[in-house]
Amino acid sequence: MSNTADTAALPGDRAQGADRPPAAADQAAPWPAGRASRPGHGQPSHRQPGRAAGDDHVRRLEPAGAAGITASPAGRASLARLSRAALIGAWTVALALPVIGLVSLFLRARLDPEWTSSRLHFVLFLAVGGGAFILAYFAGRAAERRGDARVFLLSLAFRATAGFLAIHAIGTPGVLLNNDLPGFRVAIPVGLLVAALFAGASAFIDLRPGFAACVVRHRAGLRAVVLVTMAAWVIWTLLELPPLAGTSAEGAGMLLQTVAALGAVAYGASAARYLVVYRRRMTLLPSSVVTCFILLAEALFGSALVGERTWHASWWEWHGLIVTAYAVILYAARWQWAEERFHRLYLTATRQRMQDLSVLFADLASFTTFAEQSAPAEAASMLSTYYGMAAPLISQGFGGEVEKFIGDAIMATFNSRGDQPDHAIRAARAAMELQRQMGLLATGHPGWPKLRVGVNTGQALVRQLGGPGYVAYAVVGDTINTASRLQAQAPLGGVLIGAETYRRLPPHTRAEARPRLTVKGKQTPVDAYLLRSVPDDRQNDLGWHRAAVIRSQLALHHRSPKPEGIPGQSTVLPPVPQDQDSI
Repeated sequence: MSNTADTAALPGDRAQGADRPPAAADQAAPWPAGRASRPGHGQPSHRQPGRAAGDDHVRRLEPAGAAGITASPAGRASLARLSRAALIGAWTVALALPVIGLVSLFLRARLDPEWTSSRLHFVLFLAVGGGAFILAYFAGRAAERRGDARVFLLSLAFRATAGFLAIHAIGTPGVLLNNDLPGFRVAIPVGLLVAALFAGASAFIDLRPGFAACVVRHRAGLRAVVLVTMAAWVIWTLLELPPLAGTSAEGAGMLLQTVAALGAVAYGASAARYLVVYRRRMTLLPSSVVTCFILLAEALFGSALVGERTWHASWWEWHGLIVTAYAVILYAARWQWAEERFHRLYLTATRQRMQDLSVLFADLASFTTFAEQSAPAEAASMLSTYYGMAAPLISQGFGGEVEKFIGDAIMATFNSRGDQPDHAIRAARAAMELQRQMGLLATGHPGWPKLRVGVNTGQALVRQLGGPGYVAYAVVGDTINTASRLQAQAPLGGVLIGAETYRRLPPHTRAEARPRLTVKGKQTPVDAYLLRSVPDDRQNDLGWHRAAVIRSQLALHHRSPKPEGIPGQSTVLPPVPQDQDSI
């Protein structure tokens, strides 16, 4: 759930509104500190998105922070008619395409002329593969930012299809290769089968919440599985290993029939499941996914039905079904709000869940006094330097999520997606390194404010709040409030951590107990610890090396004011370990 927004555009993209206003429950929810979907770390958006083609009702006036309707009553009525017409047209196309595809396949015997065009075949399927890859990229970014397993699995399905479409295009005889290899011929059905496995998992993943968390934790490995599968298929094809050896045409043999049958069943079951899940909120994007799955099932059915009639009209027909399937998805994604294209597909657990996490608050003490006594340019330069140091240190060095800048304070979370079991250690080490870097800054600027840091660990509610124009994934709960209060009680230049954070730190951690602290807003005293040091026992993995690189870059940045003999600082990069396990 990164703050990095999906502001890049799909082909032909333009700023659009979400396809439906947020639920009333979400609109009425309180607005605690949270993660914004746009750049600026929590600053509200002032750009008003347009309307979506897939509105299921005439849009109501939206709350503050969302797009508003300022047109006259006649204009609103005109927009309502256009919205209803677009909705009817989209549903007509979505329902008609599968029927047309199936009927045309059955009529192949009556009209099935042969038309050979290797160049068109190559360009067409390379382009469709590129479109599927674009979908995979945007869906993957959305899933990565929000930690959503369903959209992530869909991105893997798109990626698998894109890769095998490209393999099929590259194997077009007479373009790049002279030999007509069977493995390249059947690459599309095989790719669709691989994609069907991920599509089916995305459709049924809500039945096993624990599986969703496992998918998020192992997303890098799952991406690798897709890439390895594609590479293995290319090698298998070039070596002409069995059962590809002797397969003389695309529909020949049991291989294609088995692949087509399994894939068609998987896509049909996935489409049925999506219809069940989204039956009460079937907007443009979910309906396009259903249509895509049905068309892909028909394409697999057609590939087995057509058999060896390569380059005939029926052969082009089932290829055309694949093109249409991804054109439908691209069209629907284009009309979504650009920064949350896939939020209509998110799991309920993504929109609201209890999460074990660590939260870090850092605040510049007496910054108001400093700003009063300094020129505005100097105060702004100080904040820019401070944020420029802190943000990459937290996010890149220790894997945290910078939730927002609050004036002269920073709020960051660790394990907000559920993929960092060592989040307490990460947060504590990030806090200590933050203070160390602030010490370096202070050597060159004695008058700059010093930093207080508080860290706390525990359960918090992560919930989607907002609507079109501004969406935040807020973290709410006593864990967050206590972290803020600990920061306020921390000494200048110190790190004050909660008892649960201390309990999860490794042996030989040095800390001073501060029992039964009275903090503002809490009736029960809080046990805390003033952190002195956290042992670094991770020097043989990539995470440690990545953090060391960030530290070294920051040390180089502050090299001129840095005095001799400051412990823990070095301008020499540590060697990359040979045997590494990423964090």
